[in-house]
Amino acid sequence: MSGKISYRVAKMKLNFREEKPEVYKCRSLVFPPIKEDSLVEYICNSTNLPLSTVQACIMAIAEGIAYFVINGHRVGFESFGAFYLKVRSKTAATIEECGVDNVRGTTIGFMANTTLSDLARCVNYEKNKTLSVE
Repeated sequence: MSGKISYRVAKMKLNFREEKPEVYKCRSLVFPPIKEDSLVEYICNSTNLPLSTVQACIMAIAEGIAYFVINGHRVGFESFGAFYLKVRSKTAATIEECGVDNVRGTTIGFMANTTLSDLARCVNYEKNKTLSVE
């Protein structure tokens, strides 16, 4: 799998030093999210499955992930990564003070598998300010 990642050059000031030097850093360009219809169309073209079948599978997978993650399970895909529930809470001085009242909120986290992470690390620069993934 290969592709290209576009980037921009951003100027930053390092605020942790008094002289505050200016430095430059590459930042990835963020494109609009891919809509579900585009993903369904891509999968239909890749697998020759009917549109309705792919849509039903994607909905069932999304509902299944949500059900298991909300109930405290980690949902993992061997070649992709894992979804899990993250709990944010306030710190407590003693174990007795730590309880439900300390919970600030929950979010769903995702940890990429090593295969996906390795693909993201295989980035080569090109002269046209595009990062190439091989």
